[in-house]
Amino acid sequence: MSLLFVLLAFAIAIFFIARPVSFRLPPGLPFLGGREITLDYVFGSVLGVLIILIAGVLTPGQAFSSLVGRPGFSPFTIIVLFMAVAYIAISLDSTGFFEYLALRIVLRSGGDGRKLFFYFYFLSGFITLFTSNDIVILTLTPIIFYFGKHAKIRVLPYLVAEFFAANIWSMCLYVGNPTNIIAASASGIGIIEYSAWMLFPTIAAGLTCLALLYLVFSKSVSIRFVIPKDIDPKHFLKDRRCAYVTFGTFCLTLATLFVSPLLGLEMWVVALFFALALFTYDAAIAFDEYSKEHLTYFRVFKHYVHRQATKIYEFRLHFIADHIPWKIIPFLFCSFIMVEALVVAGVTDAAATLITALSFNVFAATISMGFLSAFTANLVNNQPMTVLFTKITESSQFALPASTKLASIFSLIIGSNLGANITLIGALAGIMWIKILRDKDQHINYRSFAKLGLIVTPLVLLVACVTLAIEFFLFG
Repeated sequence: MSLLFVLLAFAIAIFFIARPVSFRLPPGLPFLGGREITLDYVFGSVLGVLIILIAGVLTPGQAFSSLVGRPGFSPFTIIVLFMAVAYIAISLDSTGFFEYLALRIVLRSGGDGRKLFFYFYFLSGFITLFTSNDIVILTLTPIIFYFGKHAKIRVLPYLVAEFFAANIWSMCLYVGNPTNIIAASASGIGIIEYSAWMLFPTIAAGLTCLALLYLVFSKSVSIRFVIPKDIDPKHFLKDRRCAYVTFGTFCLTLATLFVSPLLGLEMWVVALFFALALFTYDAAIAFDEYSKEHLTYFRVFKHYVHRQATKIYEFRLHFIADHIPWKIIPFLFCSFIMVEALVVAGVTDAAATLITALSFNVFAATISMGFLSAFTANLVNNQPMTVLFTKITESSQFALPASTKLASIFSLIIGSNLGANITLIGALAGIMWIKILRDKDQHINYRSFAKLGLIVTPLVLLVACVTLAIEFFLFG
């Protein structure tokens, strides 16, 4: 009976991931009258947790313990690490740095649609390496629309290339996706070890996907176009000094994260330190700008903050606050609780037994785990899936040799990233992307995307898993 309640909770959560419900409150209500309310994936996951608690599948104490975690694997530290890196990346985005790069790429294409297709694909992958797929989608999608509108070209191939690249190259580095952090931290995989194993599978998957997408869209992108005369990348770089400071902080953060195991530092502590330092800088500049406008005789930061004469700071902190993925915090917490309910219901042990039977060698282990995780992500979303499959790998029934087990964990990470390219509900990035497209009156429905995803992604997934298996066969 407990399993039925858990499945019901997941079904409700999945429904609100795929189909958010919006309605407007009656105007006569106090405070909230007339406001539009959206019940989305956060509401669905919270409702799912309430069902689990009310049904008695978990006690409040068990739910709390699932959030506290254990030494080496704490949901709290995972979220802090991701949000800290997200703040730094979004702060850099707010300076116009990524827009500047994108528009420089447009100019470099020289009006060649094929070059632009390749350039946008690799630019998306490059930015994703150091930020996250969410930031790429938020940043580049409007730029592609802006350019397509003025150049009068069909933007869908470039949008799809951007989206697929963001979800593939995000698996290369530890901080590229919350799912990477969840699986790697639970297994005690360090940031250097992670990159060493995931570099070549990412490159193989990325190049395979590029070739397949080009075959699909070759007729659409084999065109010449006129570059709009009003494009000047320098106009989008809002503040050079701030961009330099933020970019330097970003590089220093990544470098310190890589050497943090050697220094005996927790990665979440490193990321939080640099995020707080950058926030202090951002807030100081914002306050200085505010004081010049509103506090004529108050110049606290006058001699300490040097910047160009610009009004960007009047809204920059608002930009950062609006673009930080706050909703991921309650969503992830609820995901950990719901997966704990599956553990209590015995699902993880049964799944561990099945996957162990399929993993009779390193090639079978990587391919079976990769495909199972990727397609399961499209049933429950990739973040809850990663939490669930991580629990499966920790089960006593997951009886594999150490090397094969490690290969399975990396294959799980591959599946959690590439699963987002099968259907639009495979990851929150897909839900966000389709919303941006609809707001821009660009029509691509779930069925059309799934048709493309099923043509391209299985082969890309196979190439990535086989590349990983070869690595473990040779060096594991």
